[in-house]
Amino acid sequence: MVENESMESVVSETAVAKVHHGRVKRIVCQTILHFILILTLFLTLYPLFLLVIKSFKDIPQDQMDPFSFTWPLHFGNYRTAWLNVKDYIGNSFIITIIQTLGTLLVAALTSFAFVRFRFPLKNVIFMAFLSLIMIPGTLTLVSQYILINNLGFVNQYAGVYLPAIAGSIPMNVFLLRSFFGGVNAELFDAAKIDGAGDLRTFWSIMLPLSLPIMLTVAMTTFMGAWNEYVWTRLVLLSDSKHTIAIGVYSFTNNYYQMTGGYGAPFAAYIISAVPLVIVFALTSKQFIKGLTSGAFKM
Repeated sequence: MVENESMESVVSETAVAKVHHGRVKRIVCQTILHFILILTLFLTLYPLFLLVIKSFKDIPQDQMDPFSFTWPLHFGNYRTAWLNVKDYIGNSFIITIIQTLGTLLVAALTSFAFVRFRFPLKNVIFMAFLSLIMIPGTLTLVSQYILINNLGFVNQYAGVYLPAIAGSIPMNVFLLRSFFGGVNAELFDAAKIDGAGDLRTFWSIMLPLSLPIMLTVAMTTFMGAWNEYVWTRLVLLSDSKHTIAIGVYSFTNNYYQMTGGYGAPFAAYIISAVPLVIVFALTSKQFIKGLTSGAFKM
């Protein structure tokens, strides 16, 4: 009896030790994870904090106290920035909206064709689309520019958004086809019985059911088009046609050479980011829903 009690005591102590060890290990892992998350959050938000506070400083304030708010706040930086970049914002809206709508139209129709129709080498063609995702865009800059130049699209808005629409097809077709494939086929059969054609089925059934992933594609396309610099800089030669990305960069260089400060250029950066913040605020719920509702499932 005594021996059994001692064995039970040893087993109990061992179990308690294992539970304690597991608890300590879990606490250590959570502490390390929280530290990494806090460090990542700091590295992400601190540059934004500096951007905001420096946009309200004049040159003496920035030199004397560069890392904190100083008074008075100089809202004139935003007025100066707006006067210098307002025309570029209009150009960016033209290119971005056309590119976003064109990308949605081409990618959605292509994905619908892959899901609803049977044609020779369908899977081979789709795999060819996927293989194009692996090709870096910088490898095609020269050949793409030669093509645009031969077509006469240099210094034209079309020279910016047409290649962008074509280049976005592989990834967006992958996303939309995966989502479209999850839609119940009985809905299409019912629409066909009711006399709906393929385009009516696409417009009245597929698009409403696919709104989350469509808005996800729209938002990512909008952000990419708005922030594009290299290709836009190569194609658009006239200053009157430059986008906000080019305009802010040029304004930063010119302003610093004249004044030695960055207050107004930093204000221009914030102004240029406002449309992106608004777009994300309007589509964030659908964006998250699109990412979590099977968009990345094959």
